[in-house]
Amino acid sequence: MLFATALEASCVVYHPHNADLPLLHEKGEMQMDASASLSAPLLAHPALNASFSYAPLSMLGMQASVSVTNVNTFYVQALAGTYHPFGKMVLEGYVGYGYGMSCNDNINTVRDVHYRVDGQYNLYFGQIDLGWVDLVEGDIDIGMGVKGGLMQSQWEKLLLPDDGPEKLEETLTDPHYLIEPQLMFRIGGQKVKFSINVSYAYLTDWPKENNFFNYERFSGSLGLHFRF
Repeated sequence: MLFATALEASCVVYHPHNADLPLLHEKGEMQMDASASLSAPLLAHPALNASFSYAPLSMLGMQASVSVTNVNTFYVQALAGTYHPFGKMVLEGYVGYGYGMSCNDNINTVRDVHYRVDGQYNLYFGQIDLGWVDLVEGDIDIGMGVKGGLMQSQWEKLLLPDDGPEKLEETLTDPHYLIEPQLMFRIGGQKVKFSINVSYAYLTDWPKENNFFNYERFSGSLGLHFRF
């Protein structure tokens, strides 16, 4: 019974995205980050994440990132804004746009029901980062950030009967506000570091009684960070 309930609750339409906190601090700087992440408490499918950050001008930074899983789920985002170095400390502010999509088939073994959760969302957000780079002779970076914005979602649950067409059963189309803090730690050399990211997501007005449209609260990732 508990296992079957877990199967039904495994449809996750959003999880915190461990996009790298760039902490850019000089003109011409480029960064790449690649990681693998796992979310909780539902332990949704692991995700692979990649990001590219660049500072084309003094105090102007931008970033593009992507997150994918093996269950037809992906998320992409782009942001641009300003960075201000104060010695080893960096303060950044960005605005950005993100798009996510998911299409997951599930089977409830108790009710013998085959269904699909399908949909997409648009995320309009701002982000503030604060951190310290090149600590301990360039070997350590530490940062924290907060992303907040508006999610416009369009999700639906479809029954998949064997003897008929798909039948629309439930939808989730309300807008929701997102608050997503993140902590980052990097250790290694000046050009290549191991990276650790931990994120938490909170979405307002999310339906508590509907376990077909779940979202994960926590996400943690391990990866490699490159700076050029």
